[in-house]
Amino acid sequence: MKHIPNILSASRIALCLPLLMVDAMTLTFWGLYLIAGITDMLDGFLARRWGVKSKFGARLDNLADFVFVLAVGYKLFPWLNLPATLWMIIGLIALVKMVNAICSYVVRHRIEYLHTKTNKLTGLLLFIGVMAIGQSYFIPVAWVIACIALFAAIQECNATLRPLG
Repeated sequence: MKHIPNILSASRIALCLPLLMVDAMTLTFWGLYLIAGITDMLDGFLARRWGVKSKFGARLDNLADFVFVLAVGYKLFPWLNLPATLWMIIGLIALVKMVNAICSYVVRHRIEYLHTKTNKLTGLLLFIGVMAIGQSYFIPVAWVIACIALFAAIQECNATLRPLG
């Protein structure tokens, strides 16, 4: 039972291969997307609930998230029709996240992405919001998510720079 959270994280990585092989915006794609998202929601929850959190599990979860985002991004990028200003906000978020990684390494001697409440909210909204691609309301949804993501990234920077004591 103690390995189930890590198995869920690893399964998210494994699900990326079939995600890359199917056409985007199909029922099969969205089914795989939902299953992978559920593994993301369950792995950390179960690890905390069962008291089996580990550094390895946290790193595996971060790796699985990264691979999942890359796979989904690769498949859905052609479907995005975002205004230039929104792309600039996304670039700013990426820049702040890179600065956070560098600061984390300098302050804590390891790259660590904090699981703040706003980061978790951002992840949930991104997970749901992606399913609005192609809908008339997608751009306003994307703006809301981008603003929350920027706030979360800045908040993470503040938390990362706090002294460890």
